[in-house]
Amino acid sequence: DSLLQEMVPLKHLTVAISGPGQLLAKTASLLQHLNSLEDVGPGRTKVILTLKPSLKSQLTPATVNLWSRATSLLYSGVAPGLDLTIGLSSTNGDVSHQQVLELSDLPDQQGQVTTSQAGKVEESQEGKIYSQVVLGGTFDRIHAGHKILLTTALLRCTGKLTVGVTGAQLLKNKTLPELITPVEARIAGVKEFVHQVREDVECNAVEIQEPFGPAIVLPELECIVGSEETERGCLAINDKRRELGMNELDIHLIELVEDKGRQLEFEEEKVSSSTGRIRLLGSRLAPALRSWDRSGGPYVIGLTGGSASGKSSVGRRMAGLGWGVVDCDKLGHQAYTPGEVAYNKIVEEFGEKVVAEDGSIDRRALGGIVFSEKGRLEKLNQIVWPEISRLAGEKAQELWRAGCQVVVMDAAVLLEAGWEQQCHEVWVCVVPRAEAVKRIVERDGKTESEAERRISSQLTNKERVDRASTVFCTLWDPAQTQVQVERAVKRLKEELKM
Repeated sequence: DSLLQEMVPLKHLTVAISGPGQLLAKTASLLQHLNSLEDVGPGRTKVILTLKPSLKSQLTPATVNLWSRATSLLYSGVAPGLDLTIGLSSTNGDVSHQQVLELSDLPDQQGQVTTSQAGKVEESQEGKIYSQVVLGGTFDRIHAGHKILLTTALLRCTGKLTVGVTGAQLLKNKTLPELITPVEARIAGVKEFVHQVREDVECNAVEIQEPFGPAIVLPELECIVGSEETERGCLAINDKRRELGMNELDIHLIELVEDKGRQLEFEEEKVSSSTGRIRLLGSRLAPALRSWDRSGGPYVIGLTGGSASGKSSVGRRMAGLGWGVVDCDKLGHQAYTPGEVAYNKIVEEFGEKVVAEDGSIDRRALGGIVFSEKGRLEKLNQIVWPEISRLAGEKAQELWRAGCQVVVMDAAVLLEAGWEQQCHEVWVCVVPRAEAVKRIVERDGKTESEAERRISSQLTNKERVDRASTVFCTLWDPAQTQVQVERAVKRLKEELKM
């Protein structure tokens, strides 16, 4: 989605309207019109919605709560394929499609708030508008919930909006933290959205490495905007500000947005970045490493992952869908057998003491050397890895001649060995560290300390994911892993026109 998004044209809809009451009375009809603007095809359709006169010019303390309600209903009601931004001032810029709509021309629909009802609410609810407002969040791939939070704050802010964006230290317990975009990109996304919504408000978006962030540093702040689930955090911030001799902040909370497109039981009921990351599994996250010459051999996917990540089970699922799979771990054992090039080089390098009575390599004796003498493991890898690479290439060609257009190189050390250089792209399997430890203990009979040491000796999930074009997670039910694999296989077949 991120690759396609840069190519999607921008549409601009200006709606003639007077007051939030009229907007609330026509919400369902306007949503229907907005959703009709969605383009068919890949990527999300970007739409900027502005009002005439501008929403900012119609904004008062008496109407701010209703404007918040109206914008929240629009953000939570648009189709998933529509990337909506509601500008509070008039928006300029390059757009591929401009349209002006008289809201009064749209019909009232059942279930909408009538103009008279909206007017009564408007008269009975008084809000406040501030010079300085603060809020915080992860803001990973800005979604409807983020837009509601930020817009709610911008409706109440005339001077500076301070946004604390969660840094790496606070992300460790998030779902699929390896897929969270870098903090620099998330800060840029917040600034871009704020600029599109309200150009006259200064945006001070900063990384935070502890929960309170700038909310307990800046005495000039007046209001904090949060969601219902962060109320305790907002109250804790006020406790801290009192301790530091600062004024307490007014707290404004928004309701959580229900995820109407919820697909799986373990997805959150609210619209969330965590669910968004789960839905990225099996999708394309980065372009292929190189183009494919169909006449010269198979399309090669390097499949890798840490210990107990479920990599091999994912490989078997791909084999079940008709792809060839090369098990590089088995080829590693083959490389150690007498008569192979690597066998002779190992004996030459490490001596007869690593040869067992039956003539095979004594893996225990060899391990005792390479893990106790500095530089010896690297020397062993320099001998064995090129041989495994050669054997894998031969096996891939064999599978291609047998009719497999796509061949998967299943290799735990794919990236460490540099074998991605013979692949068209890299696919990675991940599970949380705690789950990997649990699996190693149960499967291999290791202690937790031994399992921790094994994982610590390998590349991290993040290091692998940063080099991957597709990611899988085997944390949940096996049926969900199958869904991810089928999604990836189907997508690649369509991309390669198989």
